[in-house]
Amino acid sequence: MKVASTGLVYVKATRFLQPSSVMVDEDGIRHDRMFALLEADGKFVNSDQHRTFMPLRFDYDPASERLSLELPGGERVDGPATGDGVPLQVDHFGLREIGLQKVAGPWQQAVSDFAERPISLVRCLSRLRAIDVFPITVVTTGALARLAREVGETVDPARFRAGFIIEANEEHAEDGWDGKHLRLGEVLLRIRSSVPRCAVTGFNPGSGARDQDVMRALIRYRAKVTLPDNLMPSYSTPGFASYAEVLEPGRVAVGDPVSLVP
Repeated sequence: MKVASTGLVYVKATRFLQPSSVMVDEDGIRHDRMFALLEADGKFVNSDQHRTFMPLRFDYDPASERLSLELPGGERVDGPATGDGVPLQVDHFGLREIGLQKVAGPWQQAVSDFAERPISLVRCLSRLRAIDVFPITVVTTGALARLAREVGETVDPARFRAGFIIEANEEHAEDGWDGKHLRLGEVLLRIRSSVPRCAVTGFNPGSGARDQDVMRALIRYRAKVTLPDNLMPSYSTPGFASYAEVLEPGRVAVGDPVSLVP
């Protein structure tokens, strides 16, 4: 097995990026979901609204603490990435409180104009940033190939926003990795249970258009799962890909070997 792809998104709900390598800390892929979008009511943009912002590509330079935004028409916006003002707290679906600060600069106008409603860009100050549950998600090429057969066409892996895609031919090999340790490059992960999926998988990761009924396929052939550690026990949907925790941080690059560790 080897790493087929790495991925992250600097601003939650926007265009998913696939760099050739990433650094992994105990809180996941470095800078992943460090920023988020806030509605006028002070809540994160809900998952069913992510499609609006998927066409927006944000890049982040930690050395200069600058963000850049590429809009669908090619226009670029650049500005600061540091938070300012009074710290805020957001209840993240009852899972935990996340500390935030709004980011100064051109972001509110640029994103609000695009969305046609008031939207603020915020920087996450808490551990795990704006990651939903566990720091890492992994999925195998075997699982993606099986899903493509169920859907009837290729399914873009970016729909699942997995930190690591692992080249493995066995269908859903990750289902058998629960509780096991997985070495990817310098990083050691502990695999948890499957990720319960939602309708976001039906949105095109580039345009945000609803163009594939991925959930219908998952409902047909995948068992329902709940979140690990009794989080949101009433939430149960078909599982696809697996959560993971970081045991040893380090660098992971495309092509790095992957192996289960006793």
